[in-house]
Amino acid sequence: MYEVLIVDDERSVVEGVAATLPCDELKISTIHKAFSVTDALSIMRRSSIDLIITDIRMPGISGLELMDKVHETSPSTQCILLTGYAEFEYAKRAIIGGASDYLLKPVNDDDLIRAVDKALGTVRREWEALISRDHTLKTMRDNLPLLRRDLLLELLQGHALPRAALDERLSSLMIPLSQGDSVALLLIRMEEPFVHYNYKDRTLLEYAVSNVAEEVLRDHCQVWLCKETHGYLAFVVKRSVKEQPRGVPKSSAREQLERLGELIQRQVQTYLKGAVSVVIGEEGPFPEHLALTYSSALTAFRKHISSGKGYLVSLGEHQERASVQTLRQLYEPPTVQDLLEAGRWDAFEAKLSLIFKELEQDFSDSAEHAFETFCAVTGALAFIAHKSGYGLFDFLPPSERASLTFESFETFGQLKEGLFRLSALMRTSLEREAADGHSKLIYKVHRFIEEHLDKPISLQMIGEYVHLHPVYVSQMYKSVTGESLTDYMLRIRMEKSAYLLKTTNLKIYEIGNKFSYQNAPYFIKQFKKVYGKTPQEFRDEHSV
Repeated sequence: MYEVLIVDDERSVVEGVAATLPCDELKISTIHKAFSVTDALSIMRRSSIDLIITDIRMPGISGLELMDKVHETSPSTQCILLTGYAEFEYAKRAIIGGASDYLLKPVNDDDLIRAVDKALGTVRREWEALISRDHTLKTMRDNLPLLRRDLLLELLQGHALPRAALDERLSSLMIPLSQGDSVALLLIRMEEPFVHYNYKDRTLLEYAVSNVAEEVLRDHCQVWLCKETHGYLAFVVKRSVKEQPRGVPKSSAREQLERLGELIQRQVQTYLKGAVSVVIGEEGPFPEHLALTYSSALTAFRKHISSGKGYLVSLGEHQERASVQTLRQLYEPPTVQDLLEAGRWDAFEAKLSLIFKELEQDFSDSAEHAFETFCAVTGALAFIAHKSGYGLFDFLPPSERASLTFESFETFGQLKEGLFRLSALMRTSLEREAADGHSKLIYKVHRFIEEHLDKPISLQMIGEYVHLHPVYVSQMYKSVTGESLTDYMLRIRMEKSAYLLKTTNLKIYEIGNKFSYQNAPYFIKQFKKVYGKTPQEFRDEHSV
């Protein structure tokens, strides 16, 4: 949607141009009006204007000078110049200054609409150019390290990407891996004395450790690295083909990675005077193996409390598995809290169904996993309740509040039913409150308009009255009522005008004055726009 500014020292011209423009057809969200260049510049400082329609000859600064000032600060803003003088010098100056069009007064409505459509088309094409393929590719190259990091984090955290989408991202980010490649994960943690460094020094140190590790690994492996969410350095490595002769057992591959891990530790100690711990995962198929080995590597770090000197752990093929497994659906992104914060209640309920499906299939006799689910879900619901200004118990009838404890649920079915009921009560209450809030806001907007029909009313004035941004008020009003604020104000003024035409002997210009139309021809034009006939024709039809 576009914002247009009309500038002329004659109010009737400004109002006439504004009334002529079909805003919905031209995708114009806001029309700003200024009656001097000073007013126009003030509006430009507050709003992002896409098109200025300005008279050339005005007291003080001319429209040509205004165009120059606008292009100094906002080169993308288009300008249409209006003039009552068909002078060659004006036209020449307008063309040199970069005006989108040059129209002679009185302006023909169709010519004006075509000129505005052409100018806004230029604005649209310039924005499209900004997001063109070449620009996108350049931006991607500039942000390549960050984009590579983001993709690796997604895979480490178990995000499932469609095969074609993953292939495309690997190719565009120039990552030398293919789906099905055998890869291993190395996780590196800073130890003494690095853990005591301040943020800036530690960031530089992590960069240096990454360089050391890459230097050690790159002669033997293709490497993809990032700093993961716990602050560890994660390296996905694919050993070179020459390092994997046919028939060599996996234990040899593991031993080679262990030697490289030890070399990284020695180089860091020698050149950076500090220690790092290294966890080396088993090789497995890319990408599905990454999330599993990453989880195992994090578990290894949690199980090994370092003395500060650094250690190396290799997750061998026959490593002992933990007897207690993780409830995967509960923590797989997006989490229940993510969905609740986004207001995606349907997706939250679907996620809850998947959690209980996994509970019933894999942990049917585990009270601990059921308790884990109860805590995680009620915690997420309580967080949303508190953000909304309520307590969790506020959504339950008084007779049910005492039953919101884990011990009150004897079966998975009861727990599932209880959590779904709690979420449904919250959803109903919060959505009703949001709807009530919109109704109250619309009532306040209507009351303000009714009380100020005899004056020009702008979105800015309405926004200030309800203490909200005018763009938000406009969008909210349109989404709830299906009618724009501009259309509503026009309709209510014309309806009241029609009533006075039928019931009083007031002159037409007097009726127009009552509803802020100081220019009788403009009032007649607006009335005909709504009723399809002039006020006099309307009065004649309804006279007794």
